[in-house]
Amino acid sequence: DDDDGSLHKFTDTMTDRSMDKLDSHRDDDDGSLNKFMGDDGSSNKFMGDDDMNSRSEPERFDLGEDVYSLIFISPVCSFSFAFAIYMIILKLILFTFLAIDLYDQSSGQFGDKSTLIRATQFFLLPVAIALQEDLIHVYTRVANIQYDPAIQDRVPSATETKFALSFLLRFLDGLYSLITNFVLVLITDEVLSVFLNFAALGFLQSIDDIAFHLAANGYLGDNMEDFCMVVKTSSLPRRVGDVCTNSLDSLLFLTTFVVMLSIYCYVLAKDQ
Repeated sequence: DDDDGSLHKFTDTMTDRSMDKLDSHRDDDDGSLNKFMGDDGSSNKFMGDDDMNSRSEPERFDLGEDVYSLIFISPVCSFSFAFAIYMIILKLILFTFLAIDLYDQSSGQFGDKSTLIRATQFFLLPVAIALQEDLIHVYTRVANIQYDPAIQDRVPSATETKFALSFLLRFLDGLYSLITNFVLVLITDEVLSVFLNFAALGFLQSIDDIAFHLAANGYLGDNMEDFCMVVKTSSLPRRVGDVCTNSLDSLLFLTTFVVMLSIYCYVLAKDQ
């Protein structure tokens, strides 16, 4: 009887302890859930103050690490501004030389192409647009960023006029590259030559980016390196607009594709 009584006491004690632990775990879980969900049932309590502040701040976009951003940041009479202009002119000259040579080699004939060549040209139309980094950059930034006068507090030379100038030069560069690429695709007689032309033009398109990274690494002097560092650390706020404004980049891309497709169909119809 004594043993049975001790056993009952021991069992009751262990049962009470288990129930107390279970209640304690339930309270902890409820507390954790309340911290996660918040008093109003939302999940905002789970996010820290830094996360909430970052969500409340407007989204910003980098300027882009290239010579066009140097034009925007650098003073007009500075060496970095002159260097950026020189690289743009050099790039356009090399594009022209390549286009002239390839035009002479192919005799500039848009017609009398094989079915395989025509099919290759058709599928490369959107690729040709997508490979124009400068043009795509303009489409994206025009639709999504806006000039902020507050940037002049840090960089007094970053005026709105030079902001527009950098966009204009970038757009002309990208458009000239696209036209050159498109014409070379239409006059090329072999599939392999089409892809080789794409590779050559892709190399020329990256010349200004290579020049910027050389300057950023200090190969062109400390002053140039400082301006490149300012470009890397500067940003502009996101444009706040309606659905049409925010979709402007897609509309510009589709418009460019439709124009190229129309020209391609015209050349194809004339060839037949």
